[in-house]
Amino acid sequence: MTGGNESCTAGPTSMFYLTCLTYILEEWTGVEDIGDYLSYAFYILWLLFPLVLVFVLPGVIIVLFYVSILWLHIYKRKNEIKEAYSHDVWIAAREMLATMWDGHGRIWHGYELHGIENIPQGPGLVVFYHGATPVDYMYFSARLHIMKKRHCSVVADHFVFRLPG
Repeated sequence: MTGGNESCTAGPTSMFYLTCLTYILEEWTGVEDIGDYLSYAFYILWLLFPLVLVFVLPGVIIVLFYVSILWLHIYKRKNEIKEAYSHDVWIAAREMLATMWDGHGRIWHGYELHGIENIPQGPGLVVFYHGATPVDYMYFSARLHIMKKRHCSVVADHFVFRLPG
């Protein structure tokens, strides 16, 4: 073990950072063989990592839903006076939310939109299947708004409107 005033890189051979960290933690906590405890903790973390991912992704999506709704309510309260004098006060809100959802779709799911040139200029019908949450529609509408400055309406089942928020 190194002394109190020595560094981990002192001497003819330097140590790895994890070995140095182990020595520092042993001195700081007073627990010997802390490397065994750390290796056990890393094993448990590695073992439970897929389970953590299963709960983190839906949690992030739910948090983004509620952050979007909260941001729109704050934006509405802030701009109530401007709404009487402006043509459309919601333009900035749509841009910000579209950018946020598009970024989330690209980062978490690698979402890309192909064939947008096939959507007609006038009215059109886009039929798609979604899973338990309408996140793919959020990604589609955000990307469509960013690329074409258009938004689409939704025909949905009663279940979608029963979701909180």
